[in-house]
Amino acid sequence: MVTKKMDPRVIKTRNNLRRALVSLMQRESLSSISVQKITETAHITRGTFYLHYKDKQDFIQTALQDFIDDLFANVMITPPDRRASRVFSLKCAFAYIEQNADVFTVLLGKSVGERFYDQLFERLQGEMMAYVRETRLPVDHSAVPLELQIDFVVSAVLGVISRWLDQGLVYTSRYMTLNVAKMLNGAEGLTAPVTTFFDAQLQVELGIQPA
Repeated sequence: MVTKKMDPRVIKTRNNLRRALVSLMQRESLSSISVQKITETAHITRGTFYLHYKDKQDFIQTALQDFIDDLFANVMITPPDRRASRVFSLKCAFAYIEQNADVFTVLLGKSVGERFYDQLFERLQGEMMAYVRETRLPVDHSAVPLELQIDFVVSAVLGVISRWLDQGLVYTSRYMTLNVAKMLNGAEGLTAPVTTFFDAQLQVELGIQPA
């Protein structure tokens, strides 16, 4: 089945609307942002807006999902040993978030509440579970239950990213990448399916042997 490419004009309109949403969220809460404010900031008509979205809630839900899809399109890579189709690159993740810090500071901030965080948590959790199923790496059942390991790692990674943004990126993306990788690989109780989900090439650079 051939996937139909989206019209470039549609892509441009949706990108403009997303940028307008982020700009407004830097000053206002989601509840106070109206369709009129969004369209005026994006310099499009309300009619054009409703050609793409049913209402404000449909737009916000779609926009938040698009931000997540864009993030994962940039951070999921094919590992050097091809043990799985995709793994999560900490290096790409921190670099991408650093380049789009204004966007992620807003999305993970108070104006959005837990909405974006919860969607991001579920996506990363799902990617990790898919990796475990695909690789079929042996799991040490005497260790911490796999589900708890995954929840712990997802919470830790997203928590560190949120604090990094809150503090104004006081460390470089390179520094964050290296230190988060060290912490993940040095954490007691984490087993191979969890730690090897993260970019193996980075582990080679650090001289780290996966747990």
